Amino acid sequence: MQKFHALEYKQVFDSLETGVKGISISEAEKRLKEYGFNEIEKKQKKSLIALFLEQFNNFLIILLLIAVAISLALGELLEAASMFSIIILTAAMGFVQEYRAEKSMNALEKLSAPQARVMREGRESKIPAKELVPGDLIIVEAGDIIPADARLFEENGLSVDESVLTGESVPSSKTILALKTTASIGDQKNMVFSGTTVTYGKAKAIVTSTGIQTEFGKIASTIQTTAETKTPLQIKFEELAKQLGIGALGLISIVFVLSLLKGELSFTEVLLFSLSLAVAAVPNSLPAIVTISLSMGAGELAKKKMIIRKLPATESLGAVTVICSDKTGTITKNEMTAVKVYSQFKEYEVTGSGYEYSGKILLKEKTSGKDLEQVIRIGLLCNNARIEERDGKNKLLGDPTEGALLVLAEKAGYSRDAEEKKYSFVKELSFDSDRKRMTTIVKNNEKQIALVKGAPEIILSTCNRILDNGKIRKITKEDKEKILSKNKEYAENALRVLGFAFTEDVSAKPTIENTEKELVFTGLVGLIDPARDEVIDALKQTKAAGIQTIMITGDYALTAKAIGEKIGLLEKGDLVVTGEELASWSDSELDSKINKIKVFARTQPIQKSRIVESLKRQGHIVAMTGDGVNDAPALKKADIGVSMGITGTDVAKEVSKATLADDNFATIVNAIAEGRNVYDKIIKSAKYLLSCNAGEIAIVIISILLGFPLPLIPLQILLMNLLTDGLPALGLGFEKLEDNVMKRPPRNPNEKPLDNQMLFSIIFFGLIMGLGSFYLFAEYYDQGIEKARTIAFTTLVVFQLFAAIGSRSLEPFHKLNLLTNKWLLLGILSSLAIQLILVYWPPAQIIFETTSLEIGEWIQIMIISSMGFFLMEASKIISKAMYHRKAFY
Repeated sequence: MQKFHALEYKQVFDSLETGVKGISISEAEKRLKEYGFNEIEKKQKKSLIALFLEQFNNFLIILLLIAVAISLALGELLEAASMFSIIILTAAMGFVQEYRAEKSMNALEKLSAPQARVMREGRESKIPAKELVPGDLIIVEAGDIIPADARLFEENGLSVDESVLTGESVPSSKTILALKTTASIGDQKNMVFSGTTVTYGKAKAIVTSTGIQTEFGKIASTIQTTAETKTPLQIKFEELAKQLGIGALGLISIVFVLSLLKGELSFTEVLLFSLSLAVAAVPNSLPAIVTISLSMGAGELAKKKMIIRKLPATESLGAVTVICSDKTGTITKNEMTAVKVYSQFKEYEVTGSGYEYSGKILLKEKTSGKDLEQVIRIGLLCNNARIEERDGKNKLLGDPTEGALLVLAEKAGYSRDAEEKKYSFVKELSFDSDRKRMTTIVKNNEKQIALVKGAPEIILSTCNRILDNGKIRKITKEDKEKILSKNKEYAENALRVLGFAFTEDVSAKPTIENTEKELVFTGLVGLIDPARDEVIDALKQTKAAGIQTIMITGDYALTAKAIGEKIGLLEKGDLVVTGEELASWSDSELDSKINKIKVFARTQPIQKSRIVESLKRQGHIVAMTGDGVNDAPALKKADIGVSMGITGTDVAKEVSKATLADDNFATIVNAIAEGRNVYDKIIKSAKYLLSCNAGEIAIVIISILLGFPLPLIPLQILLMNLLTDGLPALGLGFEKLEDNVMKRPPRNPNEKPLDNQMLFSIIFFGLIMGLGSFYLFAEYYDQGIEKARTIAFTTLVVFQLFAAIGSRSLEPFHKLNLLTNKWLLLGILSSLAIQLILVYWPPAQIIFETTSLEIGEWIQIMIISSMGFFLMEASKIISKAMYHRKAFY
């Protein structure tokens, strides 16, 4: 294998048959076929057969299989075949549910696949990282995860964290020079490796290895494991199912003993019945419903531009109490426009908006721009953004603030190409959050010039001279006061302000220390990033939902405050805190004030972690947005770390649980509403299933205690459980968002799925079902056991179908439109159709020991069954009117 680190980068170009414009698209397709996708082969997924057979690894299914074996031993072939058919049908339903969940998650994985910046045919674009091939040219910068092994051919202050590969915690500084053949991985300073993280600077590199051939791939292929995690709600429901299983087995043991003592059935018949009742007593479909609801919720969120990267986030979103949001691009449009220029103590208005070049620079209503030469040139050349025309519109590649400066230059009549011919690039001292400035060194007629832009107060602190009336003179205290006063004025009007300076006194070997000092101040540019149109309504929703919103920004406090007031975030008594103030506070001071703080201004990304920790100490469930590599710790600590899909770095996306595809604050609010809806649907399904199961147990125990024969045969119980579990319960999972979902406070994330009130509701309505069904069973007992059992069986089924309708919402039924959930309606009609087949179709009558029912009997069944429904509705109305609490149902 070639030692690319030992070759000059030009030799690497030749070796991989590529050049500075990259390979062609057709060549890339050819190489993709040759080398395969740039991904490490994942652990083989379960086959469809394995997925189906896995459904039989279930305690309740095992009980049913034992019942089938007993039936076969007794020679009850018809009953054994019927039970086995029910087992296959149950397994098939579980298989379909899990298969759908897996397909949903695969689709979400594709949506959140990592991207790579690549140069092909001389054009820069973003492609899925897995499509990279050897010979591709990639562009990386701070925050990116390196997508493949590559040889550097151009770098600017590049440092890479290679600890995942080498164990070395100190970032590795890079070079483009050829190295010794014997250099180890850690010493290959001219290479970047897949899976490592850019911590500083930027670079261009030639891809040398992809997929399993990368250094990371070689290691990963030998130790690959896949960890499957369960959501907290899944764990809670599994614990609940175990508790119910133990309780049910105890209850069934009592039924078993009482039935034997009565002596009406043989030991094996009683055993069969008890096993069937045990299966019916436990809602074994609950874990599947939780998984399906979460997967469906994740699918809905994807449609709404929120990509769920880790399934538990679907459920956790519904419990969020605080949203900590970045301002730029999330609350605002991230379409910066220069609107004010202040240079040589004159103020200029700039017309136009966005990235289109139409607009003018005005001084006292007259077109101007000549006196702004230095400010314009610094903004143009101290700049890494690009604007390209695509489909008749200007498209920005890079930072929005830098894009606005390019547009400003065009409006002033300056061409980037022309300026770059006069001023050749020498070196860049990249922006970082500590220095709050960026410097570009250029050369003009053998003279090196440093062009600097950044935070006005920081720029001013490095200046000892000023450009005034076209001449350079010493800057005075009064000059600085005027400039800072104008800066404050702009900030108070929600403008982001940049300061500009330069120096011609540049060292032959420029560094931050010897360059960014004794500068010449040239002016200010005020830029506006307008708030998104939908943000004001989204904030009203969060307030109504009891959710606190905190805006975190690097802007001036005055700018941040002005924006907060404009969008309705700040109210009387709310605090705006700067990063400097935050740094001076102890944790206890921060804790005492955190609930009143609505804006953090001038903050460092690292301070986000402190904010998250403080909020969590107050018991909050925190959603935190972030896009940079420095945001990663806070994103990881937050209950819901939300990375930006458009501007987010790979590192931020990797540690987050969710990604905003559109970087929009309103999307977070919509996602919280959907998260609440997912939780609501799970609870509705759980209550419904448990109430139905309670009704089935109730009628059996009442009959035994009152000396009656068993009111249901095993097959009736098993099929009824399948009908009520499988169809209406799944239909409830398609319920739409309720109007009040964002008009109530967040739920307590530690609350049990079934609280005491809910448990009372389940027992109460289970008894109503059991008593109502038993009443008709006893009423028709004199007409024969087959007729009485058919009546009891059908009454329970209709009771449960009415319960499904009542379980849709805490709102009274008359306020709901039944057609808004067509899947539930289809489930109810399908269950009813199956019941009619069981009652009237002769072969089914033989298997399930039923008999035909007359119209008068159906009327009685409907009247008795509807009692439970009307009691549910009465519970909702009374509870809402008297206690303003949730109803029994």
